[in-house]
Amino acid sequence: MRHLPRSRIFRYGVAYTVLFFISMLLVLVFLYSFTFRISADKVEERLVLESQWLGEILGDGSEFDMVSRLNLHMADHPGNQGIYLLLNGQNQRLAGNLDLLPDAKIIPGEFTYFMHQDQPDSDEPPLHIVATAVELSRGCHLLVGHNYLAIDQIKKELVPAAAWALGISFVLGVLVAFFLARRLAMRLDKINRTSRAILEGSLDSRMQHTGSGDEFDHLSTNLNLMLDRIFALMASVRGVTDNIAHDLRSPLSRMRSRMEVALLADRPCEEYKDVLMETVEDTGRLLATFNSLLTIARVESGAARDGFSDIDMGAVVADTVEFYLPVVEENDQTLKWSIDEDLKMNGNPDLLAQALVNLLDNAVKYAPRGAELSVTANRNGDFIRLEVSDNGSGIPPYFREKALQRFSRLDASRSKPGQGLGLSLVQVVAEIHGGIVRLEDAQPGLRVVMELAPGSRSDTEHA
Repeated sequence: MRHLPRSRIFRYGVAYTVLFFISMLLVLVFLYSFTFRISADKVEERLVLESQWLGEILGDGSEFDMVSRLNLHMADHPGNQGIYLLLNGQNQRLAGNLDLLPDAKIIPGEFTYFMHQDQPDSDEPPLHIVATAVELSRGCHLLVGHNYLAIDQIKKELVPAAAWALGISFVLGVLVAFFLARRLAMRLDKINRTSRAILEGSLDSRMQHTGSGDEFDHLSTNLNLMLDRIFALMASVRGVTDNIAHDLRSPLSRMRSRMEVALLADRPCEEYKDVLMETVEDTGRLLATFNSLLTIARVESGAARDGFSDIDMGAVVADTVEFYLPVVEENDQTLKWSIDEDLKMNGNPDLLAQALVNLLDNAVKYAPRGAELSVTANRNGDFIRLEVSDNGSGIPPYFREKALQRFSRLDASRSKPGQGLGLSLVQVVAEIHGGIVRLEDAQPGLRVVMELAPGSRSDTEHA
């Protein structure tokens, strides 16, 4: 609470209140001026019409007729705030409800605003008059005016009322800003406390939801998803570290043992060559593992997007299948493929070819001799669908999701060469192209389905 007046939320609230106060003040000033300007225009318009009408009635009669007609007019219009004064050619009062001549000079055809007191010693408030004059026959002239004291009184009452309204609005605005800032500060403080708890080691803490579905609930949801993602990546890193240690320990141990045994005694050159060849093979497998990890890291970092271009996915698949066909034939297997036309898309052709090579390599490696492999590439709705299937032993349903993780290998397949990174690379390549990877049962065997978004590079990035 003591830090609340210095909070940005409270300052924004006060600033909004000040802006609202200024806006309201300007609106009131405009309405005040506009309203009373209209009232003054209506009074002046009335005076023009009335003076013209009285000029026509009184203008062609004698002084007696003028007095009679004016008195009759005043009797017929009592309480209309009208001010009348009929003067003869010597400026002597003949009739009217104004007892004394005004100090102000009334000019025919113009409007004059003045204050007038009939009896100087009277306690009555002075008259607030707007008047004009009309010239009559025989040198007479008529002063026609209106008492706008009521309008002035409204002005005097409206100004303090508006001031009170503005003051109350400002105070209420500050209080509302304080209340809202306090509520928002409480919500933010909960997020800050949870963040500090996570920083202090409580990794299972999560942001709280109020169930209101407001912006803070959305923020809490996104933060919780981000934390879950971070902790999943941390767990993945720990798992990768364990798997690297497990999978690399054996070839490194074999290399060291092989070289130590070779150094125990003098041996023929052929045996040293065999040791070096086996060491080179193990080293090649180690380099392949690290190259695969670097490729996956490069793709996940987004650096591979620099190689995006408009390509024909059908041509990429055809070239890759043709390149890999000798390997299939060498393993006494058959490969069938079906590629649709017009598979245009925006992507990285090298990564897509590498992903297809990984799928074909797995199919050749884990399918028996004489097995049938198939590759299809077609358009499936808004996606380009790539399938690689075989009729081998496949992957059990319980292991299919885990098979996409790094260094995940079935125990039965650990006797075969590999690092357990092939499907992981396929998955990240599909993700960077806005797609997904699914492992399905080919009955028998395994079917790997990779769906890619064929949109432009910008569309892929947004996806």
